Amino acid sequence: MPITTKGLSLAARKNIRDELTNKIPQLVKTLNSVTGSDYEFTVDLSTLYDDEVKASPDNKDWINNNLGSFTFQYFDSLVGYIKNYTINDDLVCTNFIKLTEKKEIQLLHDEEMEDGYNKVEVVDGIVFIKIKPSCFGTNISGVGYNLIDVLKSKDEVLPVKAKKNIRDEWELKLPGLKKTLKQAVGEDYEFVVDFEELYTEVISAPENESNIDWYTGRFGEIVYGYFDSLINYIKNYTQKDDLVRSEFLITTSTRKFNFVIDDEIEEYNVTEVKDGTLFIKVKRTTLGTNSSSIGYNLIDVIKVPDSTLPLKTKKDIRDEWETKIPALKKKLKAATGEDYEFEIDFDDIFMLAIKANEDQAQWYKDRLGSMTYQYFDSLVGYIERYTKKDDLVRQEFTELTHAKTLCLITDDEIDEYNQIEINNGKFYIKVPPKYLGTNASPGYDLVDKLHAPNSVLPLRTKVNIRDGWDTKISALKKKLKGATGEDFEFVVDFDNIYETAKKNSDDEGKWVSGRLGETTFDYYNSLIGYIVKLTKDDDLVREGFIEAVETKNIYLIFDEEVTDYNDIEVKDGGLYIRIGLKYFGTNTGGCGYNLIDVL
Repeated sequence: MPITTKGLSLAARKNIRDELTNKIPQLVKTLNSVTGSDYEFTVDLSTLYDDEVKASPDNKDWINNNLGSFTFQYFDSLVGYIKNYTINDDLVCTNFIKLTEKKEIQLLHDEEMEDGYNKVEVVDGIVFIKIKPSCFGTNISGVGYNLIDVLKSKDEVLPVKAKKNIRDEWELKLPGLKKTLKQAVGEDYEFVVDFEELYTEVISAPENESNIDWYTGRFGEIVYGYFDSLINYIKNYTQKDDLVRSEFLITTSTRKFNFVIDDEIEEYNVTEVKDGTLFIKVKRTTLGTNSSSIGYNLIDVIKVPDSTLPLKTKKDIRDEWETKIPALKKKLKAATGEDYEFEIDFDDIFMLAIKANEDQAQWYKDRLGSMTYQYFDSLVGYIERYTKKDDLVRQEFTELTHAKTLCLITDDEIDEYNQIEINNGKFYIKVPPKYLGTNASPGYDLVDKLHAPNSVLPLRTKVNIRDGWDTKISALKKKLKGATGEDFEFVVDFDNIYETAKKNSDDEGKWVSGRLGETTFDYYNSLIGYIVKLTKDDDLVREGFIEAVETKNIYLIFDEEVTDYNDIEVKDGGLYIRIGLKYFGTNTGGCGYNLIDVL
């Protein structure tokens, strides 16, 4: 046993014999029990003594009397840690034996040591305990505590510490991850991680120089953290959602997850699916940072290769549109008494929306379903509002929409945010692609758009005639009879009045279409007012009026010969309200003011 004691005092040699030489066999036995090999303990105590006394002359006697016992304590501490690390760990034991193939443990001074009292190194198959001069005997019990940190072969990429962490925190936990994933999606997946390449990439980054020990001791744990987060998100998204699970399985057709370094990404990490494989991409300089967020946006990255719509869009369509259709249909049925269907080509709408609004692509991916619902919810609300308590509107609406289908389409030709139209029995919401989702509240002008093909009058006009004329003429006739004692008829050809007024208007008939009934009533109301005023208490005028208007008919007509706003004329026993071609609705309150002059 190469323990050199030449030149040492008798007291020192006795201490060496009793406290070191006689105890070394037990250390050899302990090491053999865990490694299967006999190790040799080497120390030049003569040189060690001289160097230590030179460095600390005041400690000469103390060193002389404890030289053997302190040396043994160094070896004993190291052997204790070797045993603890290797006795139940084949990985560490195998690597320790391989790296210490010369089976020698040597104690010596290291004059270049700057930090600490001592350290352990494994170099060229030998284990070295190196002591800083003047520190012999200090902090002996800590020798070997970091043995796992120094076990690394120059021919291998991964230190033993990294291998151990990969085994304990990755390989042993991997079956649990795979089991969780299979329970969620029903399939087995392969997890592909090239730890050697990954480690090389990470420690080669200059920014990571101060963190190499941290990465080495947690390498498997770090990688596991990413996959654990990913699997949990996959579980949460797929376990109770057949759509997400189905799309996930189709998209990840290779059944592989790959972990790679990519310094081109902008975030800490990203998930990406390419050619059927899901990739976890991480920057070298941020490995281990924000790993718990990996997979949170899984829905965003899943897209079936041949599908126009990403999964997130399909999910929004299902959750925010399809699940709400029954309630919309129920509202329509209650309002109209009919069953209606909805028709939307989501692929077409999505592509055109993205093309027209590239900077808003994510918005459409996230909200295509909810956007569609907003359009139809608004429309159905207006249909319900206009038809539920109005038989005329309901009848006209159901007859015009005989195909019983409400459609959402894009149309580049319209200039508004949206427009409604009925064509071939289908009801259309038309939206320019650039405005999809903007002001999604169609239907406010529903009544304006209902115009039966075989009818001169739009529904809007019919409603106004009913509300502004039909409901009021009974009272007006009663008022006239009270003054004259006779029943009179009001003769109005609304089709002719509407067409003539529209033809001569400056707004293509928009004004008259909404006021035809009430304006007609205004003419008659003014005229009847004058008749009542002149005849009620004047028998002569009353008799003259009845004699002149012997047909008991009062007409409303257009007459191109009228140059004023309007006038009245008695002709062939009838009383005519004549209106100038361009003056329908103007000065209605003056109608009949000159009645006495025309009788």
